[in-house]
Amino acid sequence: MTVMDFGDLPDDDPDLLENTALPKQFISRLRKAFFTRLSDFDEMDDIQMLREPGINWRIIKAVRSERARIDGR
Repeated sequence: MTVMDFGDLPDDDPDLLENTALPKQFISRLRKAFFTRLSDFDEMDDIQMLREPGINWRIIKAVRSERARIDGR
């Protein structure tokens, strides 16, 4: 992942983890793994996500479901 300045993100961006319906515990774990947006997972498959520290199957399922909800799938 690339390093980015958190000040560059608009507060109301629906792609930000804090603006999703993910539980706060999941958001905290993802932030500690340096994820900030749902789109950070676009190019990652489940195995790659599991290799990240602090990410488990429950978080992966929640992220996938939230992305589907936002995309209208």
